[in-house]
Amino acid sequence: MKNDAPVFGKYVKLIPTGEILKLKSYDPKSQLLEIELPTGGFSIVRWNEIDRITPNEELEFLRAKKKNSN
Repeated sequence: MKNDAPVFGKYVKLIPTGEILKLKSYDPKSQLLEIELPTGGFSIVRWNEIDRITPNEELEFLRAKKKNSN
């Protein structure tokens, strides 16, 4: 079995909270991701603490984000 690095989109879901956050960077060697927090800060998490989001989740997230920025 091949152990490929996970593939993520622009946004990821933080498993413990279910929050959808913007992915800033991924280091495959350390398997750490830098994510942008809703407060504007950044956090480092391990890849197994996040999950990919579905297209529907991304659409809902972007709609809510746009609505809140108006």
